[in-house]
Amino acid sequence: MKMYAPPDEEHFCNFNHSKNTECILPTMELMVNFRWDSDRIKKPCILCAEKIVCKGLLQLRLTEKNDQRRMYITTVDGGSFSELKQDQSLHVTFTGFIENLARMLQDCRTGKLELALVKNQNCGADYPETYQLQFIEMRSFKNLIHLCLPSRIAHLNVVLFYMSNRLDTVEKRSQAQENELQTLQQEIEMHLRTNEHLKAENSKLRENIVENARNLNQRHSEEIQHLQESLRKSSEQRQKDNERNQQTITALQLQLDKLMADKNTLQMDKMKEQKRVEMLNEEISSSKSQCSALKEQIERLHAEISSMKNTERKNEMHLSDARNHISDLQEKFKRYDKAKADVVAELEAEKKISQTKRKALEMAAEEISKANEIIMKQTQELIKLKKTISWRTEVAIQQEKAIDDKDKLLQLRETELTQARQAVRSLREEIPQQLEAMRKFANSLEQKYSEQIQSLREKLSSDGKENISPHMSTKGFSSNRRK
Repeated sequence: MKMYAPPDEEHFCNFNHSKNTECILPTMELMVNFRWDSDRIKKPCILCAEKIVCKGLLQLRLTEKNDQRRMYITTVDGGSFSELKQDQSLHVTFTGFIENLARMLQDCRTGKLELALVKNQNCGADYPETYQLQFIEMRSFKNLIHLCLPSRIAHLNVVLFYMSNRLDTVEKRSQAQENELQTLQQEIEMHLRTNEHLKAENSKLRENIVENARNLNQRHSEEIQHLQESLRKSSEQRQKDNERNQQTITALQLQLDKLMADKNTLQMDKMKEQKRVEMLNEEISSSKSQCSALKEQIERLHAEISSMKNTERKNEMHLSDARNHISDLQEKFKRYDKAKADVVAELEAEKKISQTKRKALEMAAEEISKANEIIMKQTQELIKLKKTISWRTEVAIQQEKAIDDKDKLLQLRETELTQARQAVRSLREEIPQQLEAMRKFANSLEQKYSEQIQSLREKLSSDGKENISPHMSTKGFSSNRRK
């Protein structure tokens, strides 16, 4: 029986031309809207799109998924493509038509377009049934048909040809799957054998692990006891060091208190010196008043000398001496003012130096407090380490790594403790040196100011004697004159 098909469709059903066929898109599954008269049914279908470039042919095959005996074929060649261009006013070439058709099929797959198979109602009873494959864009007001392609029901021989091709591919796949199943079964048997061998080895390894765990537990228990003893000794040593440090800190605090008391005494001495300076100023003012009184007395003596011609030369000599003495007193007053200003400047400089020393002492106290905080943190961390060591005794396998970590931490803590001890020792050495320097500085200040005060007293005492001697001489002269 000869197969019935148009001349162009025989190229797709021929094995000789199967090498030239190319798939536009891989075989896909779509929902197609079947419109028979007034009925509209959506069915899942399988669509295959192929082309033969050398012949200028395009074919779409649509089969129902549930009933693959019904196949709808759409074939486009050069003549039918020219008719489509005229009927639907297409302005593309054949290759552009194939690209646009592939794009519309992708849109149908994603749901942007709907694929509908519509039965033509104009065909008569003598003619075979014809259909239209429509690409429709669903809109709210009116649907838009992008393309209509003529389609017809495939002949039984064509359906059988494609079904035989599918069966061949399915048989090849099943044969390949059987071969894969055989290889997988062989691999599974090999895996089972290896599993049995591994189970036997695992049992042996478990026994070895149990023995090793026992030995490790014993060894770790001994090491933990040794570590606990070393921790206890280190904690006792730390307590002793803490007590010793606290004692040194109390001693330093006492020394600081003594220094503060010495500073207060220095300030009191300074206040006393200021009061003495004020007293000296008052004495100077009184001496000035005495000088003014002496001047008045000298003027009176001038009046008496004018009346006395015999003693005029003597009175003139006394007056010249008194004037020279007054000028000397004025120069001495100026020198005293300069010395007073120098003493005040030195006192301010000593104030600044004492403030810097006080700041240094405060910094030393802060460093001591920081060292105490570091020691407290180290003790807290040692307590935490004790707790973690007691907890780690329950895990036997991970004891070696844990003990190594703890040894490293203990070494770090010991290094930190040694650094803290070195810092405390350096502070112990520096603070007495600073205190000794401050004491020497205070002693030098006391010596300096005591010498200056003594010199001032000696100057004032000598000035007072000189002031008193001419006064006494003038009084004696006046008393002799009265006699």
